[in-house]
Amino acid sequence: MTAQAKTSELPDLRTAHVVVVANEKGGTGKSTLSIHIGVALLKAGFRVATIDLDTRQRTLTRFFENRASWASNAPWNVELPYHHTLERGNSESVRDNETAEFGAFAAAVAAVEHEYEFVVIDTPASDSYLMRLAHSLADTLVSPINDSFIDIDVFSRVHHDRTQRGQVAHYADLVLEARRKRRLVDQGIIDWVLVRNRMSTTQSNNAKQIATSLSRLATELQFRPTDGLHDRVIFRELFPIGLTALDPIEEAMRSNSLSASQASARREVDALIATLQLPERGRGLAHLQARHEWFDRISRYYREMKG
Repeated sequence: MTAQAKTSELPDLRTAHVVVVANEKGGTGKSTLSIHIGVALLKAGFRVATIDLDTRQRTLTRFFENRASWASNAPWNVELPYHHTLERGNSESVRDNETAEFGAFAAAVAAVEHEYEFVVIDTPASDSYLMRLAHSLADTLVSPINDSFIDIDVFSRVHHDRTQRGQVAHYADLVLEARRKRRLVDQGIIDWVLVRNRMSTTQSNNAKQIATSLSRLATELQFRPTDGLHDRVIFRELFPIGLTALDPIEEAMRSNSLSASQASARREVDALIATLQLPERGRGLAHLQARHEWFDRISRYYREMKG
C-alpha cells in the first residue's frame, strides 16, 4: 500500500488538535495542567488557542489576564494564546442558559479550529451537556487525579467488598460514551491520558497502591497512566504574575539561577508534555501531516492494548 493510499484512509482531521483537561472530581489541578500545557505549546512555536469552560471559577482566564498584564512590562517576549472565556447564561431558565452556552462554545471552537494548531480547553468539575460536548471534541483528553482512592472511585468503583469492586464509575462511563460517539461521527480517536497530579514528594505505601490500581485499570478502560506534577509551592507563587515553571523565572525574581525546587518543577512539566505525545512538526512536516501520523500511532497503540 502506498503512503498516499494509506493517508487517504484516515479520517479528515481538523487543523487544530484539541486537548481537553477534565475530570468530574474537583481539586485535581485541571487548571494548573491547562496553563502549563498551553504555555509549553506556545514556547514550542505552535499557534495556540485556549478556552475556559469553567464559567464560575475562571482560573485559566485569571491566569492569562495576569500573564497579559505582566507581558506589558516584561523584560522578555511573553507568549500569549488567543484566549476565549465562556460567559455564563443569566436567564432564569436552565434550558435557555444551556442553549446560550452551547451556542457560545460552538462559536468559540469554530473561530479557532482552522486558524490554530492546538486548542486547550479547561473544564469545570461537573457533568453537563457542555462538558460532554467538550469530551467528544477531544483528540487528547487529560484527566488529572490526586493520589487517592477517592479520586479513583470516579473511574472504577472502590469498595471493601471484592464483588462490588471494579464497576465502571460515572466519569469513566462519560468518557467511554464520548469515545463511542466520536468514532461514529468522524472515526476519531480520543487518546485518554490519566495524570497522577499533586503527588507527594515522598513515596508512600498508598502511592504504590494507587500506581498498581491505575496500571490494572489502564487496560480495562484504555487510558495511558502517567505521573504529573508534584504539589509544589512554586505553582501557586507564580499564578499572580501569570508565569509558569517554563518561563525564565530567574529573571523575574532577579536571581542568578533557579532553585532546586524551580528546576525540578520545570523538569516535571517538560516530562509531562513529552508523555502526552502530542503531534509535533518536523522539518518539512506540516502540522496536519503530523496530526495524521499522530492518529496512526495512537490508533495502533489502542489496537495493541485491546489485543
